[in-house]
Amino acid sequence: MKPIHGRVLVADDDASMLRTVERILAPGHTVRGCGSGEEALLAFRKEPFDVAIIDIRMPGMDGFELTRAVKQLRPATEVILVTGSISDLDDKLVRSVKERAGFFITKPFSRAVLTSLVERCLEIQALERERADLVRRLTEDLERARRFQMALLPKDLPKSFGAIRVAAAYVSCEEVGGDLYDVVPLADDRLLFFVADVAGHGVAAALVTGMIKTAVERSLHERADLAAAAGAVLQTLAPLSQQRVVTLILAIADPRRRTLDYLNAGHPPALVWGPDGRAETLDATTPLLSFGLGLARDPVRRREFGPGQRLALYSDGLYEVRDPAGNEYGRERLLREMAAERGRIEPMAEKVMEATRAHAGGRPPEDDLTLLLAEFGKG
Repeated sequence: MKPIHGRVLVADDDASMLRTVERILAPGHTVRGCGSGEEALLAFRKEPFDVAIIDIRMPGMDGFELTRAVKQLRPATEVILVTGSISDLDDKLVRSVKERAGFFITKPFSRAVLTSLVERCLEIQALERERADLVRRLTEDLERARRFQMALLPKDLPKSFGAIRVAAAYVSCEEVGGDLYDVVPLADDRLLFFVADVAGHGVAAALVTGMIKTAVERSLHERADLAAAAGAVLQTLAPLSQQRVVTLILAIADPRRRTLDYLNAGHPPALVWGPDGRAETLDATTPLLSFGLGLARDPVRRREFGPGQRLALYSDGLYEVRDPAGNEYGRERLLREMAAERGRIEPMAEKVMEATRAHAGGRPPEDDLTLLLAEFGKG
């Protein structure tokens, strides 16, 4: 590592020792000598120093007191405590640790020992600055990724799209997650719903969600073919890491034909239910999307979707929420409670989220919680 220039304060009541230390360190550093603890503390209050070399035995404020005061003023300053006596050496060493001195040496010491200790102190500070800068940049990157991810989600829900009313609820985990949901109007009053879940967290997962959104919407803009849209996602994933895994559910509601076409690529089963209480799950129709995996031969299914019926798409984070004892909320419980709902879908979405939060008992979610609801009006 390239030698680092530092600002060094030396506190020692021995004038000859001050001159010796200054002579050794001055070629590579800015050195300030002080003949007492009080003078050294005054200097620290006026300007910062990277390293403080402090003699333990000084009249008035001793080295331990000065070290404590220096650490209170500037915790980042590295302190080298010096003793000229080997009596009670263990006790002095223990106290130096308690006062947060980084190093402890005894007189007489060699030029090499002193210069090496100062260099080591400056290296530690440089590494800490690098670490702090890395943490800052990572935090900023995660915040940018979080904003990017939030920008992908629809902003105008709840909303009616002709005969179909749509609502959603979403809670992001503390890390940047990989959930994505959207509602996209298509030709002939049809409506696309989709929820995707990219395995993992962080900036990479957030960026993949953006790529998936682009692939799906571009594909369906050209032709309303769910298999082609899922294939476009697979093509998007192909150049990425082989460990990148995505679950995805796509559904197109057609109010004119009163049908729902869907493709479920390894995603938690969607739920369709009506006012008569009958509920049906839309289970996986093709494997999850990943490198080396293709689509099933006939991955698209069709079922009735007419007046009074509801559709719920969600991510696994919604039912994998754990209470303080580690017990999951549970998918069966989630489906059962949603199928029992008869009220408006807007408060229903918030009610489901509130139930999962109550189950968590104050624990932050470990994954994104995503719920997308649609209801075909009764006409």
